[in-house]
Amino acid sequence: MKHLYPVLPALAERRHHGGFSLVELMVSVTISLLILVALSAMFINVSRSNNEMIKSNSQIENGRFAVQLLENDLVHAGFWSQFVPQFDDVNWTGVPNDTPDVVPDPCLAHNAGNWNFSYIQSLIGIPVQSGDAAPGTCVLGSKRANTDVLVVRHAATCAPGEANCDADTTGKLYFQNSLCGAGTAGTARASGNTTMTIALALPSDTTTTSATDNAYSGMTIRTTGGTGAGQSRVVSSYNGGTAVATVASAWTTTPDATTTYTIVEHLLATSNFTLHGRGADCSAAPLASKRKFVSTMYYVRDYSHTAGDGVPTLVRSVFDPAGAPALAHQAPEALVEGIERFAVELGIDNVVSRCGLGTAVDYTAAVAKVDPSTCVLNADASRNSLPTNRGDGNPDRFVRCTTAAPCTVAQLANVVAAQLFVLVRNTEPSPDYTDSKTYCLTSIAADGSCPAASLAGPFNDHYKRHLFSTTVRLTTISSRRETPQ
Repeated sequence: MKHLYPVLPALAERRHHGGFSLVELMVSVTISLLILVALSAMFINVSRSNNEMIKSNSQIENGRFAVQLLENDLVHAGFWSQFVPQFDDVNWTGVPNDTPDVVPDPCLAHNAGNWNFSYIQSLIGIPVQSGDAAPGTCVLGSKRANTDVLVVRHAATCAPGEANCDADTTGKLYFQNSLCGAGTAGTARASGNTTMTIALALPSDTTTTSATDNAYSGMTIRTTGGTGAGQSRVVSSYNGGTAVATVASAWTTTPDATTTYTIVEHLLATSNFTLHGRGADCSAAPLASKRKFVSTMYYVRDYSHTAGDGVPTLVRSVFDPAGAPALAHQAPEALVEGIERFAVELGIDNVVSRCGLGTAVDYTAAVAKVDPSTCVLNADASRNSLPTNRGDGNPDRFVRCTTAAPCTVAQLANVVAAQLFVLVRNTEPSPDYTDSKTYCLTSIAADGSCPAASLAGPFNDHYKRHLFSTTVRLTTISSRRETPQ
């Protein structure tokens, strides 16, 4: 038995240094693989969730940015520095002679022949246009179907050279208005008219003709009726004592006592900015500030930077001299990717709602007013401040301008608000998602339904979408129509 003792420690030592059994190894590998698969699945899910979150954040950011861009431009629509068109001025005592009579063509290149008095007055009086097709002579390449076009016009909110404003650039179009005149219109006198002059109504006979020398120098005088109607000339000098204006080029037909006229106290041009600011002597007063003419057109095209890339994008075309043709709307620039649909409804202010009047806007007559506290005419004329034939600054209804039902000149002249509908989609698909929803890009009908023409979807694809909508008040236009209670 003594020989057995040395063997036992050897057996113990071999057992101590022995490895895992095959079963143990297989169990360990299986567990490791399960853990690895679980970790991989978790990593994939986290990555997928992060990617979807990034897509959603990008979609929300793009939608908000697009709406903000449009809002920031729309709130300035109709801003022409201190100038207010006669038809939109509730303090204008006569019949307005600058009421828009044509829907402007935004893509009409600037030149003296095209941009006549009527066209310029329509540009100023209709600062917002929209529709489901290219307006006027515009050619919008790759415009996405079933999307609207929005045109916004106004003067720049800063003067050239001021902080955060473009420098004064030769060749650009600027707007300048005189602060000397009070708005002049009337009938020419019988004597004092020549091929180079027109004798205005004397200051003693009217409250609108200025008695200040050169008050109208640089402005345009237009004959609106009677002999020689329809002529426009630039006033080169003006004698305040005799109320005779000398024009820069001869009349085709010399005015007489039947000729009615209006003096356009603003200038939209590239040169000869000679209109004056306030001062005792308009010939010596500082020149009125000029501001760049801003015209911007927005629409959605079916690609971003490269034709065929399939990323719908909100684009913008601006009016600028640096192109061919010069002084026209230029090629569009991409603004925001993922904007798939875009619709606009315009808020029309064509009825006086206050006092329950329900009367329609009428620019063929002078402003008629009543006392807002009683809603009837007051013997004390100073108490009559509520116009009965002008808008009150509130939209009475919203309309969408379409090819089938285009907005009229009268509707566009009374736009005081705009509703925007922007449908945004992810720029990349989500494989596990199918968009089966429908989106309404217009105001809901009275019965709670969405007009069929304004429905989008279901798309049944793998792109996630979100509809943004907002109402923008055109502050400049709506605020000047407001009157005291």
